[in-house]
This record gives sequence, C-alpha cells and structure tokens, in this order.
Amino acid sequence: MTKTEQKQNHSIFNLPQDIIFDILSRLPTRSLIQFRCVNSSSPPLISHPSFTKLHFTTTLKKPDKNHLIIYYETLDYINHIYSLRSPTNTFQETLKLAPPYKPLHGYLRIVGSHKGLLCFFDTNFYSNVGHVLLWNPSISRFKKVGHDPCQDLDKVSHFVVGFGFVLRNLEFKVVKIVYGLDKVVNVNHVLVYELSSDSWRKIDGVVAPCGMVRGWSCNVVVNGFVNWLGFKEVVRDASLVPNVIMGFDLDNECFCVVELPKDIVRSYDQVCLVSYGDESLLLALGAHYVELNGEKWDMWVMGEYGVVDSWKKVCVVAHPVLSIPPLLMRNDHEVLMVMSDGRLVLFDAIKSEMLDLETHGLPRAFNAIGYTASLALLQG
Repeated sequence: MTKTEQKQNHSIFNLPQDIIFDILSRLPTRSLIQFRCVNSSSPPLISHPSFTKLHFTTTLKKPDKNHLIIYYETLDYINHIYSLRSPTNTFQETLKLAPPYKPLHGYLRIVGSHKGLLCFFDTNFYSNVGHVLLWNPSISRFKKVGHDPCQDLDKVSHFVVGFGFVLRNLEFKVVKIVYGLDKVVNVNHVLVYELSSDSWRKIDGVVAPCGMVRGWSCNVVVNGFVNWLGFKEVVRDASLVPNVIMGFDLDNECFCVVELPKDIVRSYDQVCLVSYGDESLLLALGAHYVELNGEKWDMWVMGEYGVVDSWKKVCVVAHPVLSIPPLLMRNDHEVLMVMSDGRLVLFDAIKSEMLDLETHGLPRAFNAIGYTASLALLQG
C-alpha cells in the first residue's frame, strides 16, 4: 500500500457522515471557511443542510467571537466603508468588507445584523421602490429577496423594515410594515419574509398599533422583538418627536407597545434607540437636550424587556456640540458616538473623556451593528 493510499484510508472523510458532522460542527466558523477553501472534499459536507443546521445549533451554545461592523461614508460622498472591528479595547479594525452588490435604487440602507447575516434595503429616500438583500460576508454570499405582495404603491405612504432571528426554529425573518395614505386612521399592512421558504406573506388581522412618520426608521432587536420609535396616534409631521416604542415579536408575529421611562425629562428634542453591547442584549434609549452650556444625551437602559419600571438612567454624555444620536452602548458608561465633524469617538462617562478612534466620515452616515460569523446562506 502506498503512502498516498494510507493517508486516504486514515482520512476523516472515511468516517461515517454523522461522526464527520459531529467533529466539524465543533470547529469555529472561520476554520470551516478556511477548510472549505483548501479541501475539495469538504464543500459538499459543509454545505449539507443537516450540517449547517447542526453547526448553527452548536454555535448558539458556544458562539464565535463577536465583532462590530461600522459603516460610514467618506466626507466626499464617494466611498462607502464597511469596517469589521473588534469590540475589545478600542474597536481596532480587523478587515474592510466589500458588499458584492451594486445598489439599483441608489442607496443600501442597513436594516440589521443577526447570526452572520446582514440585511439591507435597496431604496432611496423619496420613493417606496426597493427590495431586501441578505449578505453573509464570511462566505461572500448574498441573496436578493423577491418583491413582497403589497405592490399597489399608489396607496402607500411609507414603510418600515426590520430583521431578526427566531431561536425556536432557527429562522431568519424580515418584517415590513406598509403604511397607507389615510390621514385620519392608522391604516397599515404587516408582511413577513422567511428565509427557509424564501417567500413573503401578509399577516391577516394584524396591524401595527403605532404611527410612524415618513422617512427611514432605524430599529433595534432585543429579546426577539424588533423595536422602532413611534407615536400612539397617526402623525404626518416629521418634526415631532416620537413618544413610544413599538415592538414586533418575530416568533409569535404580534405587536407590543413599550412606554418611555416614567422619569424621563420631556423637554428632549430627539430620542433614539441604541444597541447595548455587541450582542444587543438590552434595549437602550438616548434622549437629547440643548442646554445653556451645550448639548447632552441622557442614556437609559431597560433591565427587563417590556417592563417600564426597569428603565434606569445610567449615564450622561455631554459636549458643546453633540446632536448626532449615539451608535452603541458598550456598557453602562461607555458610549460610541459621532462628533459633528465626523470623528468616531468612545465616550467614557466615568472619566468624562472622549477617545478618538481615528475614523472620519460623513457625520450622519455612521451605523454600528454587531456581527458574528456563521454559515447562513451557504446552501443558497
């Protein structure tokens, strides 16, 4: 027997498939991707639906290292940067990512990031035309989601989009709320897309309980709920400040309304929802105030999702010019911010210091979302 034949006989791929799956599922995602690139025998195994599901379940119990993707545009409006950062220390850049897609409608708006998938909406600010894109940077795969069933754009005022993951059945979902033109009542439709079936469906009998103004609305996903800022009533004036949080349960596909903190000072001129930590474990809220000596953001954290009494004011970010909403709360006293001149900084409320992260861009273009590598979309 030759040495080559001996090596083949002792190859891992001569073992039963279930044992191979069990061994490979314990490897980190990055190792599997590297293994897939150098071994011609591994792609069919790693791409097998049973394996990808097993690996996904394994990584949920012992997740890979979390990162942060910071998106920004250069000051000349030319370059769009997707920067992969380590959340430890000072958010040091480890890699620049390049989406394998050119927008058809002018702008890729970030919807969210969960379990290795990034969700975008390809649209522009002035129309309701657009479509959803899913992208897994780890394996360089993207998917253009088909159009939803609500195609009568003449009757559409605006919409909001959310994206998340349902742990119970390992399902990725996109939710889209389409608001109608009626200026008296809150007319809307709720649509849900599931990756496993690759299809949209309208949820009959379910409507969003809160109004939202026209324009792109950011969301934060916590505890399986997509959360947006909104209004208890129908509002068309974009200058008004939201007064409530609307949550959508991705698993049970129903809504809830979460009140703002009872003790919040109501003289704010802006409020924003903020991710807490690199895994968005808690719901955080920022309230902006203009004072005689400058501006500040009061930062609140909800200790138990949906429980109004669990809101706690944890820190204050103060500076003479600080109108851009915070990007991320690293913990109760460190907040990732963007200054008016486009500098990305980390504010430490205990030390009252701002650490310049040596990243400059268009001030209001910045976005920060958590990211953990996975094999999602590998079967596509």
